[in-house]
Amino acid sequence: MQRLRGLIAAAVIGVPLSLYIGLWLHGTREVALLVGFGVGLAIFVVVATGTGARDEAADAAWREAAPDLPPVSDRVSLERGQASMPGPGKHRRPAARSGNEGASAETGAEGAQPGGASAEAGGAAADPGGAGAQIVGPE
Repeated sequence: MQRLRGLIAAAVIGVPLSLYIGLWLHGTREVALLVGFGVGLAIFVVVATGTGARDEAADAAWREAAPDLPPVSDRVSLERGQASMPGPGKHRRPAARSGNEGASAETGAEGAQPGGASAEAGGAAADPGGAGAQIVGPE
């Protein structure tokens, strides 16, 4: 019965939608049929999978036959009763820092020289290596 109701609902919505797309919106025949069929199929699936009187009768028979078992259609209580399995722990990787962040953290501010002079005001005189170059000696 649910399938028949689903087919009727799909035809009532899908066919007029195809006609609307094809005639009023001037869509191609293929696009109109495809859209109408897709919407009709979606409506059919929703309506046809609904519960009916037969499902409720089967659930009542299940409860009478085995009163200590949960009802067939009561999935929420079944999902709550499941044991949770522990998964692997998430490991956090430290965030990558760029080269500028390390230099500003050491000096305290960007552009400040160790002698207190800024890079704009005579910074070249305070830097004997020239342009921030480091002199590395042999080890």
